[in-house]
Amino acid sequence: MFIRCLMVGVHHRLATFLFLVAATLVSGMGLAQLQIDTGFQSLIPASHPDRRLYEQVVREFGTDNRAIVYVADNDLWTREKLKALEDLHYALEALEFVRQVEDLFTTRSIRGSRDKVESGIILARAPKTRAGLDRAWDQARNHPLLIENLMAKDGRAVALVVSIYDDIDAGDPDRLINRELEEVLDRFRPVFTELFQVGKARINTDLRDVLFKDMRGLAPLSALVLVTAILVFLGSGFAALVPLVTSGLSILWTFGIMGWAGIPLNILSAMLPSLIAVIGSTEDTHMIACYFQGLGRDSKDASPVGQGPSHAGARYPATRLMMRHLGVPLILTVFTTAMGFASNLVSSLGLIREFALAATIAVLANGVITLTLVPMALSVMGPESKPGSAGNIFNRLPGLFTWLFGFTREKFPRAILAAMALVCGFFLFQCTKLYVTNDPLSYFRDDQPLVRDTRTIHRNLAGMKFFYITLAAEKGSGQDSAFLAPANIRKLAEIQNFMEKQGVFDASLSLADHLSLVNQAFNGGDPAQYRVPGQRTLVAQYLTFFHRRDLKNYVNHELDKACIVVRHHITDASKLNRYIRELEQVLPDIAGPGMRADVVGENLMISAAARDLLSAQAKSLILLLAVIFLITSIMFTSVKGGMIALVPSLIPVILMFGIMGFLGIPLNPGTAMVAVISIGIAIDNTLHLFSRYNELCRRTSDYGGAVMETVRQEATPMVTTSLALALGFGVLLFSDFTIIAQFGALSAATMIIALFTNLLITPVIMSKVRLVALYQILALKMHKDVLEKSPLFRGMTQYQMRKAILISELNEFDRGQMLVERGTMGRSMYLILSGRAEVIRKKGRDERCLARLGPGQIFGEIGFVREICRTADVRAVTPVEVLRFDYEKLEADLKFFPYIVAKLNFNISRVLGERLADTIEALDNEYELPAPSKDGPENITG
Repeated sequence: MFIRCLMVGVHHRLATFLFLVAATLVSGMGLAQLQIDTGFQSLIPASHPDRRLYEQVVREFGTDNRAIVYVADNDLWTREKLKALEDLHYALEALEFVRQVEDLFTTRSIRGSRDKVESGIILARAPKTRAGLDRAWDQARNHPLLIENLMAKDGRAVALVVSIYDDIDAGDPDRLINRELEEVLDRFRPVFTELFQVGKARINTDLRDVLFKDMRGLAPLSALVLVTAILVFLGSGFAALVPLVTSGLSILWTFGIMGWAGIPLNILSAMLPSLIAVIGSTEDTHMIACYFQGLGRDSKDASPVGQGPSHAGARYPATRLMMRHLGVPLILTVFTTAMGFASNLVSSLGLIREFALAATIAVLANGVITLTLVPMALSVMGPESKPGSAGNIFNRLPGLFTWLFGFTREKFPRAILAAMALVCGFFLFQCTKLYVTNDPLSYFRDDQPLVRDTRTIHRNLAGMKFFYITLAAEKGSGQDSAFLAPANIRKLAEIQNFMEKQGVFDASLSLADHLSLVNQAFNGGDPAQYRVPGQRTLVAQYLTFFHRRDLKNYVNHELDKACIVVRHHITDASKLNRYIRELEQVLPDIAGPGMRADVVGENLMISAAARDLLSAQAKSLILLLAVIFLITSIMFTSVKGGMIALVPSLIPVILMFGIMGFLGIPLNPGTAMVAVISIGIAIDNTLHLFSRYNELCRRTSDYGGAVMETVRQEATPMVTTSLALALGFGVLLFSDFTIIAQFGALSAATMIIALFTNLLITPVIMSKVRLVALYQILALKMHKDVLEKSPLFRGMTQYQMRKAILISELNEFDRGQMLVERGTMGRSMYLILSGRAEVIRKKGRDERCLARLGPGQIFGEIGFVREICRTADVRAVTPVEVLRFDYEKLEADLKFFPYIVAKLNFNISRVLGERLADTIEALDNEYELPAPSKDGPENITG
């Protein structure tokens, strides 16, 4: 039944084909519904405690959705250039989405002498005279609120800060804003040496453009690399074509389902096509390699089961053998890999949750397509002979790996384990250096124009990132118009002084700065008087020098809440979080009783979410490892089996995080996915190795030889898939997104680490254990009526009987073939499952039949408990299927399956006791030895 389910694509080709076509058509229609989300909101947890406070601050003090227009020219302070700058100012103001523009044409200058104080805009209009130009330059270069904020010290660069409405009614507001800003700037670029704009709209637009560029370029390149690698290693064009087809369909299904389900494309989606192609090719390669191994085998699998088409030639038996060997490992691999991605759904970041859901859909879709399409295609058009083996280095590489690792395992098994323990210990220490970042600008490569432009702004002016520090008088504190009081205003200045000592923030502006400017002017321009006035009346008087629009970003209309606007250029979330925590620790002491202090900003919430990224990574890994442990424990019917299967999965993860800490690669939304991939691929190879090892152990008592044979058979698909995967992931290094390039590099390295782990460590572990897979127990063809009546299995449940059978050897003999030969030494006992045999004694050319054996009967039990020569021959009269129980093998299995082996030994003792009693009774009655009892023949054969 189980194999029949796995072979549904073979036995029901038309129905399977129609299902695949229908699913593809429906998925294709969903592509039209696919949405794109490169906004910052997906980087902020929906439950972030500061989100509501941030929205309130934005309403009161203005949006932080700002674009900085950077203008640089060596001759900027000329009448012609300033006139062009004025035209640029008004052109920007005329845009419908612009709230206001802050620059030289809106900044108020307050200058005083002993006789008077003058207040006015630095450049109300572009100067038309030389005197006006000189006066404006003098006011600008001596303006403390302007220098390194809106103008460089040398005056060769200025900024226009464009505040943008948040509620733009457009299908794609960021692209609209970016396009119209660029259209305005294009008109003025011939005038200035350097002119560009940076803001949220440009960042989101560039994110989207790079996303599509990567998806168009990286997916075909990954597919090409994979196809080439598979073609080289397996030497078959068909083997190279299959992953292309399954990956193409999987990509279509994934994006179509995303469209129907409303899951948007985000920054990480650039990885999806390559990810699907790379992961999907893993099982395709394993399946095709197993199919080639099955070609030409004389297997009972050749017999078709159930209703279905005619199965002629070598394709059907090879396909059936492939699904028999790989069906369960494939299903488990798909499930564990899907669970790996799904485990990231615990993340609080919408960006990661959306990608995790999309990747989970991709893995499941690829699994369905692989399980149905590949067997169907192989049974219909698969090669009917193994591909030729060219003598180049690529074809010899898997064998070279097998020999090299086999030699080291055989000669230095303990040294290997000790060395791996030391390596893991070193990299565990390096894991402590791991840090987290989540800044959108860190997603781009350093050579991207956007990154260069933001650094230029930071170098000559101040960073383009904003956040707010608010001080508010609490209700009931009795502080009406709190920010008319000099003591409260000085608190703003004290906070700014603390940030200046921190030395990481570029600039800050507050009400204290504006009042200090006026106080300096009223004291003859003395720089020492740049400080908050000491009297409430002076504060009230100084405020009259400003228009409401000059102060609306710094104090509310009721004067009970003030805001410090801070600019910075910190992209390292760990660093920013550290300094923000320092700031938050001192704020309550500075604010004092009756005053509440808050630090809010969109980029701060994004950075704070980086802390959640680390905890979410830990939770997802623990969840994934727990699921894998549970599945493998059930699969191998023991807790020990689950723990053993985790070892090859944990080593690549430890080394991967250690490499990140050692090289200073941060944990970000991209690199957070590498652990899932490494565990999925590692457990895939581990399951294939253990499954093949268990099958071989049923046919031999040489467990060491079974390990070597397992590695020999699995080396080619393992090396092929791992190197192909590494090359496929390596293609992502060409991405313009740093996080995707880092993901690709780490994934490629992890593939190689997982390969070495499974070829070095897993075989050492296998040689020390003996596991029985649950699916082998359930899928075992049992001769129920024979086994239940056999004295060997007396008192055992069906599950125990199945497990006992699986730790024995299943041998088949053709008619006339000898099962046991007289005069040979042996410690094996046999149970006939089907067919008939005869016990014969030869003398010269004559032979005499001593007994006839049938299903359920056992022979050779004396030889099992004591090494003696066989006293007769046992020959198959018909094709015979027997279970062979070897003493040394059961003795070795005693430590692995003590209860089962103990039950077998007890029943063997019972059989021997009954035989002895029958023999004694026969002697006492002076009869000949009795004919074979219902429990089996006499011990004629030893």
